[in-house]
Amino acid sequence: MREKLFTSILFSLLFLLTTLTATAQTNDRPPETSFEVTLSVVSGSNDAGSRGELPSSLAAIAKQLRSNFGMTNLRLADTYVGRIGNGGNIQYKSLANIDSASQVETPSFLDWTIAGLRNSSGPNMFFIQSFRFGARVPIRVGAAEPGGRAAIQYQDIGLNVDRMTIGQNSPVLIGTIALPKADGGRVFLVLNVSPAAN
Repeated sequence: MREKLFTSILFSLLFLLTTLTATAQTNDRPPETSFEVTLSVVSGSNDAGSRGELPSSLAAIAKQLRSNFGMTNLRLADTYVGRIGNGGNIQYKSLANIDSASQVETPSFLDWTIAGLRNSSGPNMFFIQSFRFGARVPIRVGAAEPGGRAAIQYQDIGLNVDRMTIGQNSPVLIGTIALPKADGGRVFLVLNVSPAAN
C-alpha cells in the first residue's frame, strides 16, 4: 500500500514538474517577428501630357526605370501594405488604378499574393517562396457608337515569380507588365520588406 502511494505521489510530482518546465519554456520564447510588406504599382508611359512624380522613397527605382525603359512619365498608381509573420503568407484583392485613363465605369481589379516570406541566411535579407500578381484590365474592343459607349472586354495580365531574395528596406523592381495601350504603357511592380513595429 505504501509503495502504491509513493509511486502515485512520485508520478504526480514528475507530471507537475514536466508541465511547469514546458510552460516556462513557452513563456521564455521571444515573440514572433512580423514584417511590413509594401507593394508599389508604378504606371509608366511616354505620354508627355500626363507627367507624374514618384515619392522620394522610390527615387532609385525611378532612375532605373527611366534608364532601362526610357519612360518619360512615371506615376504611382497604387500602394498596398500588409503585415505578415515569419514564414507566413498574404493575399490581397482589390479594385485598382493601374491606368489613369480608365473610366470609373471600367475599373481594373487586382489580386496579389506573397507566400513563404522568411528571414534569409544573410543579414537584413528576406527569402520569398513565391510572389504572384494578377490584374483584370478593361480593353476597348470597338469604336464607340454615336451617343453610346464602346464595348469593353476585360483581359487578364499578371506575373508569377518563384523563389527570390530581397534586402531589408530596399525597394526592388520585381517585374514589368505591358499594358494594352498604344503608347507602350507598362506597369512596374516594386516590393519592399521591413521589420514591422510591434
